[in-house]
Amino acid sequence: MLESIGIQHLEPSMRQSLLYPLSDGLLKDKEFLSRYFLLTAALDQQAESESARKTVIQIYSRYGADFFMNPDKYADKLHPILSLVKQHYKPKVRVLRLTANGASLLRVGGFLLTLINVEQEYGGLIQFFSHSESPSNLLTLIENDPLIGGLLYEKAARMYTGWISHPNLWINISNGEWKVSDIPMVVDGHVCKVLARAGFLTRVSVEDLRKYVVKAREERENIEREVSRILPNGDRFMIDFGAFYIGLNYCHEEQPKCDSCPIKEICRKNRMFRAY
Repeated sequence: MLESIGIQHLEPSMRQSLLYPLSDGLLKDKEFLSRYFLLTAALDQQAESESARKTVIQIYSRYGADFFMNPDKYADKLHPILSLVKQHYKPKVRVLRLTANGASLLRVGGFLLTLINVEQEYGGLIQFFSHSESPSNLLTLIENDPLIGGLLYEKAARMYTGWISHPNLWINISNGEWKVSDIPMVVDGHVCKVLARAGFLTRVSVEDLRKYVVKAREERENIEREVSRILPNGDRFMIDFGAFYIGLNYCHEEQPKCDSCPIKEICRKNRMFRAY
């Protein structure tokens, strides 16, 4: 059920929230789109930030595709760029010793420097990623690269890996050679919360016994393993988004919309678990 929900909603959701300003030509330009997605992932470290996507759209609206395809022209223009970013971006910095301005500088400035260096060394992101042999190999390449891995936390790296490798999306880095069952799940707090409340997880790690906030990072490997055991050929990335979609639109922290939820008939409705 989650796989079907993910397949139904992921592509339209991305079009509506992130890709609507782009022309059909840019949606077919894999190098441009890989860069557009990279900035989104760099800003959206929690894999759920509406302000991150709005910021990418505003940057594109102000500077066009040129910002993404000719980063060397913008590395010395960070002051007006960051002034624009400041109007729209709301980074979560409570666990970092950074101000919002510092996070913006680190992520936008780091994005431009990453593109400049990847261009010089490999010719572009697509050429760099095309040497990967599998989705897990691609994820490892991204996480271990000193530039791209420096931009993306684990959740963002997993999200970006799915965006550029899934055959139902636009880039499809392997040209359909990779199986969807091998694409990693993101597993943020909403996904873990939904799977815990629904009863998919028989045990779940929580931050403490008073708040019952799920530890998505600790449960990620277990969730991927269980999903693969139950559906060996299942589309893990779409299953992940299906759970995320439920968590964001129905399975709210305080007042979940259980009566209208698509999985209400099979969910155990254990509301004690929370995403945050």
